[in-house]
Amino acid sequence: MKSTTLWTPHAGITNTNTSGFAGLPAGYRYYNGTFDVIGYYGIFWSSTENFTNNAWYRSLSYSSSDAYRNNYNKAYGYSVRCVRD
Repeated sequence: MKSTTLWTPHAGITNTNTSGFAGLPAGYRYYNGTFDVIGYYGIFWSSTENFTNNAWYRSLSYSSSDAYRNNYNKAYGYSVRCVRD
């Protein structure tokens, strides 16, 4: 099991990482180069576009055990996960 120590603690949520996915809470980079929510969210781009300027992403939160899916502008800097074939 991978470490969960970089995640910000939240009352009532135990970060156990039972899935084995070691996504870290890197937050994101705004289009202007500043960073936000480091330690609170891990947001990962999908390879699937949604229109020309947007793409799908998945996000993990320090305060929930759910994974969320949405789309946003590709000018923002989210994390990527590389998978070897």
